[in-house]
Amino acid sequence: MEDYRTAPIEPEVKQLLSFAEQMARDASQVTHGDIETLRAAGFSDRAILDAAHVTGFFSYMNRVVQALGADGSSRSV
Repeated sequence: MEDYRTAPIEPEVKQLLSFAEQMARDASQVTHGDIETLRAAGFSDRAILDAAHVTGFFSYMNRVVQALGADGSSRSV
Protein backbone atom coordinates (compact mmCIF):
# COMPACT_ATOMS: atom_id res chain seq x y z
CA MET A 1 0.00 0.00 0.00
CA GLU A 2 1.55 3.24 -1.10
CA ASP A 3 -0.72 5.62 0.82
CA TYR A 4 -3.48 4.53 3.17
CA ARG A 5 -5.32 7.81 2.59
CA THR A 6 -6.11 6.89 -1.02
CA ALA A 7 -6.17 3.10 -0.64
CA PRO A 8 -9.42 1.24 -1.27
CA ILE A 9 -9.96 0.33 2.38
CA GLU A 10 -12.75 0.97 4.87
CA PRO A 11 -12.94 4.49 6.34
CA GLU A 12 -12.64 3.03 9.83
CA VAL A 13 -9.34 1.39 8.95
CA LYS A 14 -8.11 4.71 7.55
CA GLN A 15 -8.96 6.31 10.90
CA LEU A 16 -6.96 3.67 12.73
CA LEU A 17 -4.00 4.13 10.39
CA SER A 18 -4.22 7.90 10.84
CA PHE A 19 -4.04 7.36 14.61
CA ALA A 20 -0.98 5.14 14.17
CA GLU A 21 0.71 7.73 11.96
CA GLN A 22 -0.05 10.52 14.44
CA MET A 23 1.26 8.42 17.30
CA ALA A 24 4.46 7.51 15.43
CA ARG A 25 5.13 11.13 14.44
CA ASP A 26 4.36 12.77 17.81
CA ALA A 27 2.46 10.76 20.40
CA SER A 28 2.10 13.83 22.61
CA GLN A 29 -0.33 15.23 20.04
CA VAL A 30 -2.81 12.35 20.40
CA THR A 31 -5.88 13.66 22.20
CA HIS A 32 -8.82 12.18 24.04
CA GLY A 33 -10.87 13.22 21.01
CA ASP A 34 -8.70 11.04 18.76
CA ILE A 35 -9.43 8.04 20.98
CA GLU A 36 -13.13 8.88 21.03
CA THR A 37 -13.14 9.04 17.23
CA LEU A 38 -11.77 5.49 17.11
CA ARG A 39 -14.34 4.31 19.63
CA ALA A 40 -17.12 5.91 17.58
CA ALA A 41 -15.77 4.07 14.52
CA GLY A 42 -16.36 0.80 16.39
CA PHE A 43 -12.92 0.04 17.79
CA SER A 44 -12.82 -1.37 21.30
CA ASP A 45 -10.43 -0.05 23.91
CA ARG A 46 -8.48 -3.30 23.53
CA ALA A 47 -8.16 -2.79 19.75
CA ILE A 48 -6.96 0.79 20.29
CA LEU A 49 -4.46 -0.40 22.89
CA ASP A 50 -3.24 -3.12 20.52
CA ALA A 51 -2.79 -0.54 17.75
CA ALA A 52 -0.84 1.71 20.13
CA HIS A 53 1.40 -1.19 21.19
CA VAL A 54 2.11 -2.24 17.60
CA THR A 55 2.82 1.35 16.57
CA GLY A 56 5.11 1.90 19.54
CA PHE A 57 6.96 -1.36 18.95
CA PHE A 58 7.54 -0.60 15.26
CA SER A 59 8.74 2.92 16.11
CA TYR A 60 11.12 1.48 18.68
CA MET A 61 12.47 -1.21 16.35
CA ASN A 62 12.95 1.25 13.49
CA ARG A 63 15.08 3.45 15.73
CA VAL A 64 17.16 0.51 16.95
CA VAL A 65 17.73 -0.74 13.41
CA GLN A 66 18.69 2.73 12.18
CA ALA A 67 21.00 3.36 15.13
CA LEU A 68 22.86 0.09 14.57
CA GLY A 69 23.11 0.55 10.82
CA ALA A 70 21.10 -2.59 10.11
CA ASP A 71 19.05 -0.61 7.61
CA GLY A 72 21.89 -0.71 5.08
CA SER A 73 23.63 2.46 6.18
CA SER A 74 27.39 2.46 6.60
CA ARG A 75 27.25 2.63 10.40
CA SER A 76 28.11 -0.45 12.37
CA VAL A 77 28.53 -1.30 16.00
